[in-house]
Amino acid sequence: MQTAFLRLPLAKKLLHDNLTAITIVLSSVLVLFLLFSTYMTQKNLRAETLYKANVLAANLDDNLSIEYQKQARKLILNAGTASNVLSIYVFDNKGVPQISWNRMSHFVRPDPAATITPANHAQTSLQSSYLAATVPVMDGAEIIGMIQMHVSLESIYKDFWLHLVMGLLLLIVSTVASVYLLTERQIQRLAPIIELSRVAEQVANSEDYTLRVQHPESKQLGSLSQHFNKIMAHIEVWESDIQSEAHQRREAEQRLSILENHDSLTKLPNRHFFHRLLTNCVEDAVESNQLAALAFIDIDHFKALNDAYGYDAGDLIITTMANRLCNVLRNTDTLCRVDGDEFAAILPNIGSVEMAQILSERLVQAVREPLIVRGKKLVITASVGVACCPMHGKEQRLFLHNTDLALKEAKFSGTNTWRIFTAPTGNLVPATPATRLAVQ
Repeated sequence: MQTAFLRLPLAKKLLHDNLTAITIVLSSVLVLFLLFSTYMTQKNLRAETLYKANVLAANLDDNLSIEYQKQARKLILNAGTASNVLSIYVFDNKGVPQISWNRMSHFVRPDPAATITPANHAQTSLQSSYLAATVPVMDGAEIIGMIQMHVSLESIYKDFWLHLVMGLLLLIVSTVASVYLLTERQIQRLAPIIELSRVAEQVANSEDYTLRVQHPESKQLGSLSQHFNKIMAHIEVWESDIQSEAHQRREAEQRLSILENHDSLTKLPNRHFFHRLLTNCVEDAVESNQLAALAFIDIDHFKALNDAYGYDAGDLIITTMANRLCNVLRNTDTLCRVDGDEFAAILPNIGSVEMAQILSERLVQAVREPLIVRGKKLVITASVGVACCPMHGKEQRLFLHNTDLALKEAKFSGTNTWRIFTAPTGNLVPATPATRLAVQ
């Protein structure tokens, strides 16, 4: 390497950039190594502690049945000879502590309130200063007690700091050597461009056009920008095509989703989407024990209106009623078109049956507002049937069935009205449409 290159501004910039990049990479490697080393040390400590606790539990098997005699305490003292064991606790089959030992005070009176939940499997928990291992003492398939051993994490912390110091030293040495070697290599590779820049500057200053670049590689530099720009132009066109195609695909997917889940006339959710929404509503109502309601709204005598005034008038009636019903409902409610002249309103978190009754009355009144069809003033009515969940059914099929019964009763009562389903005593499913319903 020509040492003079190190005094160039480019070399200083390369040194700075290489130092930053290599420091980040090696620091990341050091952090990953420390995490892995700590994890493996902690994993080995868990396995060692569980092994000691299991051995102690196996040896205490017979001793627990004879009121914790001296032999049990000897076994605990023997297990506590390891320098990292902080404390050992023995519990009975109800999780009440019977023997308590720690390194500072040895055997102490157990705290009756410090109970645990017995389990038939070993488990560990990691705290800030110790690792706790809990294993059952078994007599065949029966739990006769529990052993809990606490061991110090001092060895983990020592290994961590040792690895950190050694890693930092290695990081510094590796960084300095790598930065120097990498910069030297880069300067060698950039020598043709540096020479080209030097010659171009001399030509500009001296106007001596006899000067030539000494590196053969520099002969290709004249067309470098031109070829690069051509490549980038091709990439730009290709990327633009890809983005356009992705945009068209997203638009097509959105249109398909709308067609699959919404009614083309009213733009309301259709029957398919309605069942998915209702499933979620029923599950939420049952899980949170909050009252939800379902209302079926059926336009009275719609077929006769359709036949008398034509399909265009029928479409006008449907869209007008859809807008009126949406204006009555709350922001949290969802109106769906489930049939030609039938709507369904999902009313989550209705609060009370009284609120469902109020909304039902508003729905009937909204439909009853006069409407001009082909120059004639018509008063169109609707029948509304309502059921509440989980009061009238915790299962979707039953919920739908009881709502439909309420709608049938509203129509049976003369239309232009609403009914709230009320189940007979001891049975949520009425036997016939004439089942007793609450009438307001």
